[in-house]
Amino acid sequence: MTACAPPRAHSRRLVLLVAALALAAPAARAATFHVDVGVSNDGGYTFMFSPSSLSIHAGDTVTWTNSSATSHNVKAGSFRCANGCDDTGGNGAPAGNWTFSRTFDTPGTVNYQCEVHGAMGMVGSITVQAVVSPGALKFSSATYSVGEGAGHATLAVERSGGESGAASVHYATADGTGKAGLDYTATSGTLSWADGDGANKTFSVPILNRHLTGPTRSVNLALSSPSGASLGSPATAVLNIADNTGAGGGGTPPAAPTGLQAATQSTSAIQLTWSEASSGISEFHVEQQGLGGLFQEIGTVPGGTNADLVSGLDPATFYNFRVRAANAAGFSPYSNTAGAATDAVPAACVAGPTTLCVGAGGRFKVEVSWASATQSGLGNAVPIASAPESGLFYFFNAGNIEMLVKVLNACGAPFNRYWVFYAATTNVQFTLTVTDTQSGKVKVYFNPLNQAAPPVQDTDAFATCP
Repeated sequence: MTACAPPRAHSRRLVLLVAALALAAPAARAATFHVDVGVSNDGGYTFMFSPSSLSIHAGDTVTWTNSSATSHNVKAGSFRCANGCDDTGGNGAPAGNWTFSRTFDTPGTVNYQCEVHGAMGMVGSITVQAVVSPGALKFSSATYSVGEGAGHATLAVERSGGESGAASVHYATADGTGKAGLDYTATSGTLSWADGDGANKTFSVPILNRHLTGPTRSVNLALSSPSGASLGSPATAVLNIADNTGAGGGGTPPAAPTGLQAATQSTSAIQLTWSEASSGISEFHVEQQGLGGLFQEIGTVPGGTNADLVSGLDPATFYNFRVRAANAAGFSPYSNTAGAATDAVPAACVAGPTTLCVGAGGRFKVEVSWASATQSGLGNAVPIASAPESGLFYFFNAGNIEMLVKVLNACGAPFNRYWVFYAATTNVQFTLTVTDTQSGKVKVYFNPLNQAAPPVQDTDAFATCP
C-alpha cells in the first residue's frame, strides 16, 4: 500500500429553515458531514477514516464514502453498513466503492471502526450534541380579567422551549372596547431575559375606575419585535375589565367553590372538577399558575358545569389551578388550589450532565432546575455506580452537593408503587422532576426560594408497576 497523503477536506452543508415571518430568532438547521473511507486526496490508499472524529448536533447526518476498490465497512454498536446497506437492509459486509448515510438524533458518543482494519487503527468517533434552543416568547394566557377597582392588571410573558442566549420582546396595549385614558392607561415597553433565564416576566397595565355601571371592556395586548428568540403563541391577548360597581341586581357574591381536583389526562391536558357552594352562579373563572409564577385567568365555564378540561399545556410540566364563582353581585373567594403534572412522551432515559437515570434498570429520569436571588440553572447530576436506585445533584460547584434523590421499587403488596424519596440541604428555589420513561407519568416537587427544603417521602408516587 502507498503511504498516506493528507486527507481531502471534508465539507459541511448547512440547511437553513427560515421562518416565513422574520421573527429575529435563530433558524433551525440540519447539517451533513462527509467522511472519506480509506482513500487520500491523491488517490492513494490509507487505513483511516478522514476525519476520524466529528462533533455534530442531534438531527445532523454523516455520509461515509469509500471510492476505492479496497474492502472496508463502518461498524458500530447500532449499525453495520457498507455496499448496499441503507441502515435497515444489507448485510454490511466490507466492500469497495460505496456510500452510506446515517442521521443521528440521540445525544451521546458513537464509536465505530472498519471491521477488517480496526486493529490497524481504522477507527472513528462521532460526538452528538443536544440542540440548544433559545425558546419562544409568548403570553401565559390568551385572556386575562381584572375588576375596574383593582388599580392595575399584571400580565405574564413566558419563555418556553429553551433558554439559550439573551432574549427580549416588545409589548404594547391598544384599545378594544375599552378606551385608553378612560378605562386604562396605555402601556408599552420591553421585557428582557438573560442567557439561561426561563422565568416569567411581567408588566402592569394601570386600570382606571370610572365608577360607572356598564359592560365589560376589553384591552388588546400584543408582543412584537422579538430578539434572540422566536415569537410563540399566543402573541396577542385580551385583558377584560369587569364592572364591579354592583350593577345587575344586588344580592351577595357566591361562596367559594369547594373540592377542586386536578387529574392528568395526557401530555397536554388536565381535567379539573369542583363543587358549587352556592346557587345562582352565572359562571366560573378558571386560573392557572406555573410553579414559581403568577396565577392568570385562562377562561370561564357556565354555572352548573363544575368541570373544565384545560388543554394546550406543555408536556412533563406541573400546573396549579384555582376557581372562583361569579353572579350578578360579584366574585366569590377562590377555591382551594389543586395541581397536576402533564404526562411526558415515553422514551428511554438517556443519562447526561444534568440527567440521572435511576431505579428499575434506569427507568426513571430525574432532573432538577434551581434559582437563587441572582442565579439560575440546571442541577448537575452525580450518578452513584454502587447505588443505581439513587443519585446526587449539585448546583453551584462539584464540592457542594445539594440533593440526594432515590426511586425505590415497592411494587409488592400491599404498596404496589414506585416510591420517590429525596433530601435537599438547600434553601434555594428548585423544581425536581421525576419521569417514569416507560409510562410517561411525571411527578414534580417544588421548593420556594429562601425556604429550607424539607425531606420528602412520597410512597404514592408512581402506580405504574411493574
